[in-house]
Amino acid sequence: MRTFFRWWLVLMIAAIVLQIAFAGYGAFDTADKVSNGTVDEQSFEDSFGLHAGFGYLVILGGLLTFVFALAARVGRPRVLHALGIFGLLILQLLLAWTGAAVPGVFGALHPLNAFLVLGATVGLALRMWREPEPVREMAPEPAPAASPPAT
Repeated sequence: MRTFFRWWLVLMIAAIVLQIAFAGYGAFDTADKVSNGTVDEQSFEDSFGLHAGFGYLVILGGLLTFVFALAARVGRPRVLHALGIFGLLILQLLLAWTGAAVPGVFGALHPLNAFLVLGATVGLALRMWREPEPVREMAPEPAPAASPPAT
């Protein structure tokens, strides 16, 4: 399960990087629409649709990261690290929901928190990949049955 967890973290890192790329796409697609004079609420939502939709999958991935850390029995510090990642993702969602209302604070913190999420996930992955796999000891072979005494 630890090996699965290590690879899961690699997948999460890729998903977070892709999510950040979707935000960049949304920003520059909206900027292009502004220059064409075609921005309205629907076109703005179209520009950021991938970012918004995929964000919910990343949050679900964060929850699964915590669950997989528990299942892999990676130790309390790493389980708490995984829980912290999930907490940062919930904060990310709250910042997204409130970002338009207070853009100077919550809107500005949303992209910064994305890098905290990425850094925390990379940090946990590095800890997991640097840690050697636990050695599983094989059960000792049973002693051969003694042959009956010769008469």
